[in-house]
Amino acid sequence: MSILDVWIVRVGNVIGWLYFAAVVISVFEVVLRYGFNRPTLLGTRDNFDAGGIGMLWGGSYCMAEDRHIRVTVIRDAHGQKNEADRRCYRRSAQSALLRRGLPGQGMLMTQKALFDPTGMFRLQRTGSAFNSPAPAVVKTVLFVVVILMTLQARAAAGSQDKGSKRPSNGTILPMTSREVDDV
Repeated sequence: MSILDVWIVRVGNVIGWLYFAAVVISVFEVVLRYGFNRPTLLGTRDNFDAGGIGMLWGGSYCMAEDRHIRVTVIRDAHGQKNEADRRCYRRSAQSALLRRGLPGQGMLMTQKALFDPTGMFRLQRTGSAFNSPAPAVVKTVLFVVVILMTLQARAAAGSQDKGSKRPSNGTILPMTSREVDDV
């Protein structure tokens, strides 16, 4: 694991407690609403925010832990004969998406959430009775996670290039990040 991955996991362990907070808020909301006929103002909104931030950070956390789900239908159908070509195509698509598309659009989305049209700092708000700045916070977390995942993908691609195992017939075998760490 890289230093970035270690940091992501440590922060993710703290953010994971947001799910616990969401459960506690839900129980509190139900007891107040149905037990005392006193619905709360923040219950549902806070649960959406806590769950959303947890889910967003979860993508980067899974990349750091190398526990994300891989769909290997194409690789399994073609075997190992064209693995180097498929890896090149996969990296090109990943590069186009993670280095060019998502960060640029995320920056625009976050800029609109944090600044008004005149350029003054103003957090986007829900427009509800509480009018919390939750949309701005969640969109900023989304942008940060996209940047982190971009850095993680670049680090993984670099470590795969350095640690590629080549069998005698010249094809490249796929490696997990744990195998790269062992090299």
